[in-house]
Amino acid sequence: MVRVSQNMPGGEIVRGYLSRGDYFGEIGLLKGGKRSATCVALDAVDVVRITANEFNVMLEKFPDVRTQLEAMAEARLESDRARTIPSGFSLSDFLDQGLFEAQNLLLIDLDNCTRCDACVRACANAHDGVSRLVRDGLRYDHYLVATACRSCRDPLCMTQCPVGSIRRKENLEILIEDWCIGCGKCAELCPYGNINMHPIDVVKEIRTEVKSAQPGLAPKIKIEKKKTTAYKANTCDLCTQLSTPSCVYACPHDAAKRVDPRRFFSSVIEAQTMFFKTTTDSTAGRRKRHLTD
Repeated sequence: MVRVSQNMPGGEIVRGYLSRGDYFGEIGLLKGGKRSATCVALDAVDVVRITANEFNVMLEKFPDVRTQLEAMAEARLESDRARTIPSGFSLSDFLDQGLFEAQNLLLIDLDNCTRCDACVRACANAHDGVSRLVRDGLRYDHYLVATACRSCRDPLCMTQCPVGSIRRKENLEILIEDWCIGCGKCAELCPYGNINMHPIDVVKEIRTEVKSAQPGLAPKIKIEKKKTTAYKANTCDLCTQLSTPSCVYACPHDAAKRVDPRRFFSSVIEAQTMFFKTTTDSTAGRRKRHLTD
């Protein structure tokens, strides 16, 4: 995903966001003016560069392409002139908080939430007394983005497990298998702190050799059982075995909800930019590479 912005006297204004298959720079080439916008890659982006000479040759050979580009350029310019930004919502915050990467987000409407923690207790009751959500996190408008698995489009948590114990099913449920060794790598890689290492009591057998008092006899093996603490990764499983996530079902004020943020905030996103698309293959926005439009 690429952010298109422009420096103005009052600060930077975000003009839009581009994704797979989009293009930029045509306005400067068509209008012959000085380029004034800046494009910033929010994640890994492959760019195909077309020179001005190649661009002009293409327009001469394919007049239909010229017509389409001119129409798009005019539409973008008109959108910049006429755009109105809904109050309360910020598309920049939507991107900066990584909400565009989520496929299933736990939101809590702070206008309805009474801080009763029924959602947290319900989660704990459904998972052997261990809650998999924290009723705290980032704020987006009047919503709390709860600290619970977001079902990221690019699940970094799965990339470096040394024993392959974490995986995701087609229904977005995260599975952490019993052979998890508690190394904490997945929790470390989750950029949103949505994986916790939960302590569990285990019994280990300690084997030691005891030399025989009689010469020539093989040593005996002494086995001792010792209680110790191990750790296992823990994260939201979306309560896929139930019809509704426990946290959502238990909320007495309909404040908690699981949503696809791109669909849930689609009207706001579309109102702020004509470039943002609801289907992209965006990955975690950790690297920023500047491209000048």
